[in-house]
Amino acid sequence: MRLSRLALIWVFSNLIIFACNQKSSVEYMPVSTSSDLAREYYETAATALDQVKLSAAWENLQMALKEDPDFFMANFWMYFISNKRPKEVAEKILQSDAPLNDAEKELKTAFKYLLEGQNDKVVEYIEKAIAMYPHDPQLYKILYTLQLQFMNDIEGSIVTIEKAIEADPDFPLAYNMLGYAEMELENYNQAEKAFDQYIELAPKQANPYDSKGDYFMYTEQYQKAYESYLKAFGLDSSFTVSQKKAEKARKMMEDAEDQSP
Repeated sequence: MRLSRLALIWVFSNLIIFACNQKSSVEYMPVSTSSDLAREYYETAATALDQVKLSAAWENLQMALKEDPDFFMANFWMYFISNKRPKEVAEKILQSDAPLNDAEKELKTAFKYLLEGQNDKVVEYIEKAIAMYPHDPQLYKILYTLQLQFMNDIEGSIVTIEKAIEADPDFPLAYNMLGYAEMELENYNQAEKAFDQYIELAPKQANPYDSKGDYFMYTEQYQKAYESYLKAFGLDSSFTVSQKKAEKARKMMEDAEDQSP
């Protein structure tokens, strides 16, 4: 599943690899919050975002903000996964004087420039955050998602994704975004390789199979698309979108058969 422009997951997905998964306390950007419980909810939301489970992410971000209304990164994500892009959340992000670490300050500045439509400045300040945590693939993901979803800079997004993979070759969602970027450029062989790597790294998650289904639909392999979407739904029944896509693939397959000589 592509991270949609409205959800931006893909816009950005979780900005942290949390303590339980950290290889080094130095490599990954921390988050600033006054509440340990809020941090726990945020971590759960981040995991849901990483698996493209938006409803669960939304619910846990709401609970995080209930515990700490000034939680910068929770507000940050709440803005991007809202379909309405609430003005009040954007204002809260910019007006809050809650303490932030240096990398978060750069992200806050990038957010300000994003609202103003100054793409070059957005890139500049996200890259400043990356320079502080050059091995954190989540920070790269912020940049490549913006490049792909908001700036329509496909080539630039691929360069950033490749840097993310270099920073952490086992980060699954980088391959998801790479696959969609390559499809935008009609590099179908590269796209398939990226989606296959996504499946290899996260074989028990639903989204890799949904994404591979999108690849099969895009390349008019409707039978394979149907099977891949059903695989996604079978792994996670909350992926009802995959079930709907499977039905569409089935109809496309039947139509193609009817039109064949």
